[in-house]
Amino acid sequence: MKHKQILLIFAFLFLVGSILACSSGGGGDGGGASREPMPGLAGKWRDVYEDNVHTIVWTGTTYRVTSVGDEGRLTILSQEWNGSTFTFVYRVPGGSDVTIECVQVRGDELDVNWWSTNGNSGTDVFVREP
Repeated sequence: MKHKQILLIFAFLFLVGSILACSSGGGGDGGGASREPMPGLAGKWRDVYEDNVHTIVWTGTTYRVTSVGDEGRLTILSQEWNGSTFTFVYRVPGGSDVTIECVQVRGDELDVNWWSTNGNSGTDVFVREP
């Protein structure tokens, strides 16, 4: 009888430990706070049509765009990571503001929605820079 009780206790402890490990996100990194929620978004992305490179970093808690345009020549006006979508706004020469909404990363391609204060809008695919 004692042998069965000991096995039962060990099985119970194993089950509780497994549940706790799964609920905390596993991986020993504070519950996943440092993992990219949109895997692969951090990097350099080229808008082939506009010939601009957008540099996005993951800080461990949020995305940040650190540079827009080759050599960071365009002004970043705002940016927001709402937990599922990263959006940023920059100004182009001539005064129009362009909003980029990062939708999905597919390997070396980034699907985006965009719109500008001059009334244009659309979708685009940026390509990852090496």
